[in-house]
Amino acid sequence: MKSFRKKLLWEYLVWMGLSGTGLQAQQYIFTNNNDSSGSNSITSLSVNGKGAIKVIKTYPTGGKSAGSSYFALSPVTFAHTRLGDCVFVSNGGDSTIAAFQANLFNGTLAAVKGSPFADGVTTAQKFGIGLAVGANRLLFAGNTNTNSISVMRVGSTCSLTLLQKIAVTGSPAGMKVTPDGKFLIVAYIGQVDSFAIDYTTGKLTELGPFNTRGSAAGVEISCDGSTAFFGDAANNTQVEVFNIISTGGLNETDNFTNKNGQSSNNLLLSPDGTHLYVSNTSSSQITTLSVGAKGALTYDSSVKLNHTGVFALGLAMGSNGLDLFVSEQNDPEAIGVLAVSGNTVKEVPGSPFSVMRNGQDPAGLTAVPPRGCH
Repeated sequence: MKSFRKKLLWEYLVWMGLSGTGLQAQQYIFTNNNDSSGSNSITSLSVNGKGAIKVIKTYPTGGKSAGSSYFALSPVTFAHTRLGDCVFVSNGGDSTIAAFQANLFNGTLAAVKGSPFADGVTTAQKFGIGLAVGANRLLFAGNTNTNSISVMRVGSTCSLTLLQKIAVTGSPAGMKVTPDGKFLIVAYIGQVDSFAIDYTTGKLTELGPFNTRGSAAGVEISCDGSTAFFGDAANNTQVEVFNIISTGGLNETDNFTNKNGQSSNNLLLSPDGTHLYVSNTSSSQITTLSVGAKGALTYDSSVKLNHTGVFALGLAMGSNGLDLFVSEQNDPEAIGVLAVSGNTVKEVPGSPFSVMRNGQDPAGLTAVPPRGCH
């Protein structure tokens, strides 16, 4: 019993980003490789103190790849339960979700019994399945081809149980849950939507949809839950800002545009919420915006990624708030690492780092431990 308690304490310290000596926890990245071969896989990678990435191991998910994907999808995500650290990765080719328990001491993964789990859809999702976690208790899967969202219960050992599947008014691309866990915010490559979450039954109550001025694709939410940012699929950098009212509705307050960059599918806030990083998909660069009162945006800078001719896709940030990770569509699939310094970012030596050859299909990534707020 004493050793078991000691193990739980150590896992808690790792989760909080500390060890017994007060050192930063090891940073890991997990990718949804979306292999063009048809059989999907996930890769575990470690990040050292200088931002350099090293592949640990690639694992089969037991499901089929989508073969393509919306650029704004988050097809791999993380949850922390009482008994495990969970990594979930979607298989768009057969509408299943693979579940793994992550060992945060060495970055290895172990498939959960019964994985992959069906999400209630029998057809393939050729544009992929986006994932979002609510309060570490529910997993939401956005089925892009059937215009539906599946709600799944996250078990203490990272197993998944389908609770319901609801039809929605568009093709769900970006999805994210508000920090307080109350609302699921969704972008349909056009309109946006909000749903109130019932954690007892898994019921989603639609509060929208709400009109936008562009093709909203990616979603980011401020740490205080007051503001939603939507990155648009556009010919320039376009980010729409919405106020999240107390009852979960969305009210647009700003439509920021800038010519320094093409498309803005994915975006991510700094830990203190003062900067918004945008991956310009079509121009292979990262744009930094300053965030003011009520989410007002101003342009800071744009940085071209070291490898040209690739798509800049999903974003994640290390728990230290100093490393920005970007998934790059290429062959081999790669991850760019940029050091964050105020309102600028700069790629670290050796970036981007290769993951695997996957036929140039879009991939996603998640960082564990995740970026916090302060």
